[in-house]
Amino acid sequence: MAASAAAQMSAAIGWQLLPQVQAYRLKQAQVNSCIDQLLQMDTAASMAPLMVAKVSRQFAAVSELLAELAETINSTIALTRHSRTHAQRLHISDIPANPMSVILSLSALTTIAHLKATARHFRNALRPIIRNIWLPKAIEVAGVGGVVQFDNQLSHGDVMKAMWVVEEGGEGGWGEVSDTLRFGEHFGYCQLPVTVGAGDLQTHPTKTDFLALPRFCAQWMLVGRRVALRRPTGQQDGTLQLSLHNNEIRVIRNEPNFAIVINPPLPKPNSPVHPFSQHPFTHHAKPHDPPVRCRIRWQTGVGWVTLGVNDGGVDASASSVWKRLVLRHRLLAVGGFTQSPPVAVDRGGRGGQLDRIIIQSPHMLLTECSDVIACEWAGGTCVQTHVLTSSDDPFIAWIFFVIFPGDNQSVRVYITTTEAAAAGVRHDAPFAQRFPRTAAKVRRVLGPITAIVLDGQAP
Repeated sequence: MAASAAAQMSAAIGWQLLPQVQAYRLKQAQVNSCIDQLLQMDTAASMAPLMVAKVSRQFAAVSELLAELAETINSTIALTRHSRTHAQRLHISDIPANPMSVILSLSALTTIAHLKATARHFRNALRPIIRNIWLPKAIEVAGVGGVVQFDNQLSHGDVMKAMWVVEEGGEGGWGEVSDTLRFGEHFGYCQLPVTVGAGDLQTHPTKTDFLALPRFCAQWMLVGRRVALRRPTGQQDGTLQLSLHNNEIRVIRNEPNFAIVINPPLPKPNSPVHPFSQHPFTHHAKPHDPPVRCRIRWQTGVGWVTLGVNDGGVDASASSVWKRLVLRHRLLAVGGFTQSPPVAVDRGGRGGQLDRIIIQSPHMLLTECSDVIACEWAGGTCVQTHVLTSSDDPFIAWIFFVIFPGDNQSVRVYITTTEAAAAGVRHDAPFAQRFPRTAAKVRRVLGPITAIVLDGQAP
């Protein structure tokens, strides 16, 4: 058993270190060549003082790292020679912490699992390495660095569970969850990074339970309660917590009426969302973040309500539903928005710019936009919302594109913003004059049809 573990460790080290050594030697040769050229120059005449100082600082930093690397390699070599001479007396727990961390942090997770099962000393060494090295690395690879973190007080078992939860993202990782949490932060409903605790991990008793759900829904169950729909007064109107009741997925409230339907029948397969024969929600569907029917609405003065069973619209994805609920709460419960007068634009006008926007994937971001939300109401009205701002902006703004039933060619365009009106501009002035920063963002997005939407030009 011990020999097998040693062979596994040796193979892991060779497989992981050889490419690193080759890359290091290549870089070292390149640097040596650059140094030779540098020393042949008249540096006093050819290099600015700031550049000399920068190169000097980098030499010092790299020299320190090389000294640390040499120490680690020498320690590992000495340990290996010592273990061959005193194989019977050397205990695996005698391996110095630094070489041990190098070996384990560079090993594949499957190799670590084998080593973990081999000896208690490996298990003890693994705990801080998985928590402090592997888990943060997995979070970055999954695409949620700075967005999701795990409670420092997690038990070792929960840390291991966190590892496979993060790594089961597959292609795309936690991309949709990351985008949706950033959307929640932009609208003021959460602070990043959100922290996943032991209780959150218990929402999935086993890996089988986790994998049984669409990826976005399974991941969102761990973080949804961190997105709190609050008003400026502090009153909370619930969270975007996702609950699983038997085979029902419920949002906001764990009640039957708040259930969503995954991959529902579309309201009208031939709905005039674009001239293609295939419905865009089906044509561009993502299995891990599928189309969803949702009957939840915000009603001013009442709160969250649900429509009739057959009255709910269909969103392009589950993440689109979450974003739409956040947007509607911010618009109707919090307020502070100004909306431009609607402008009807022929989708084929000005070179077909609007037509290209409408027929593209409902998950495709427009240039300069941070998010897109697409839905189709039961009556056939189709809406695309493109968010113009991000959390880096001091205000929130978006564009609505609306296609009403029976008029496939005409698209109503609305602009909504929380930007404060420009000082000294009269209240009845054109929208673009009153809200210049929002208008500037709209111009970058709409291109040739901007003059119709903002400047009142004829189509």
